Amino acid sequence: MDMLKGRRVIVVNSSYETFPDADVCFFGDNRWWEDHKQRDAMVAFKGRVFTAALAAAGERLHRMRRINPPPGLADAPDALATQRTSLQGAMNLAVHFGVRRIVLLGADMGRAPDGSSHHHSPHKWPNKPGNETWDIQMAQFRTIVEPLKARGVDVVNTSPDSRLPWWPKRLLSEVV
Repeated sequence: MDMLKGRRVIVVNSSYETFPDADVCFFGDNRWWEDHKQRDAMVAFKGRVFTAALAAAGERLHRMRRINPPPGLADAPDALATQRTSLQGAMNLAVHFGVRRIVLLGADMGRAPDGSSHHHSPHKWPNKPGNETWDIQMAQFRTIVEPLKARGVDVVNTSPDSRLPWWPKRLLSEVV
């Protein structure tokens, strides 16, 4: 994580626990917010917190409209295309911030060989069996590939075991 210090970073959901120095934390699920908003690490988080969760409440939240179902990427600066994966919403947010390159870290889109998932504390809610949860999310990711290309946004995936086929995989040390 030291390689990320001093860089612009958006963390998704509980990844703020792994990299508390991020500029932004994005989440799309009110259940997640209710579970995390009072945790010590979230209270101490100095970055901005963005969401497209309709029911989430809190004065520190930056609200975005959810375009549902997502048409790829939302163009309106107050909207995000996000439905089943907060990563898609975070990537749309990065586009609104004017990035030219998105570097994905931890976007495996599946279970590890030992059956674990995510790179942070486990969510309270179970995933579907096998990779079914991520299969649904990958179908939505397909909708952002062309819109990102059309906007000139380069995506690099530094998750070596990622199931995402659309973007080149490289080592994090090569791209930061």
